[in-house]
Amino acid sequence: MGAISERVLVPAKIVRPLVTGAGLRNAASNCILGLSFFVAMIPAARALSLSLSGLANIVWLSGAAIMGILSFVRTPPRTTMVNMSTIGATAGMLFLPCLMRPIGASTGSLALAGLAFELFGIALTQVARVYMGRSFGILPANRGVVSKGPFSLIRHPIYFGWIVLSIGYAMSYPTARNILLILVTLPFMVWRIEQEETHLSEDPEYCTYEKRVRFRLWPGVI
Repeated sequence: MGAISERVLVPAKIVRPLVTGAGLRNAASNCILGLSFFVAMIPAARALSLSLSGLANIVWLSGAAIMGILSFVRTPPRTTMVNMSTIGATAGMLFLPCLMRPIGASTGSLALAGLAFELFGIALTQVARVYMGRSFGILPANRGVVSKGPFSLIRHPIYFGWIVLSIGYAMSYPTARNILLILVTLPFMVWRIEQEETHLSEDPEYCTYEKRVRFRLWPGVI
C-alpha cells in the first residue's frame, strides 16, 4: 500500500507596505506643524540681545524650538477629532501668541519676576512633554493616556505651563498688544480643552483617569 501524501497549506505571509497613505499624511502634518513653529520664531529671533529681557526672549524661543522638534516625531493617533471647531480652537490657541513681540522691555523687579515666571512655565511644559513623549499632539486625538509625572496632579500641565510662560513674557514685555493677545488666547485654550476631553471621554481608560485626577489646570482650584 503506497504512502498517502498529504499537502499542507501554509498561510501566505502578509506583506505590509512600508509606505502608506495614512503614514504619508501623518508625516506631512508633522513636518508642516514643526516648520510652523520655527517660522513663528523668526520675529523674536531678530530681537536677541545679551540682557535680562534678552534672556527672557531666549527662554520663549527655546520653548517654541522644542515644540517644533517634537512635532516631527509625533506618534500617529488612534483616533482624531477634526472639524472646523477643533481647527478654529487650535489655530487660535497656537497662533495668536505668535503675534506677541519682544518690545517695550521691563526693568528691575518686574523683569526679574517675568523671567522667573517664564523659567517655571517652560520647565513645567518640558517636563510634561518628557512624560508625554511622542504622544504630543495638536488637534484633539487619542495617542494613549498619559497619567504619570505632572499628569498625576492636573490633566493639562502643558497648557498650565504655557499660561505661566505667557504671563512671564507679558511681564518681561508689558505692552498692551502682548497682554491683549494672552487674554484673547485663553478662551481658545478653554475651548480646545473641552474638545479634547470630549473626544478622550470615549476611551474608558481616560474616564478612569479623569475621575482620579479631578483638576484640569491647578490642583484644588481649576
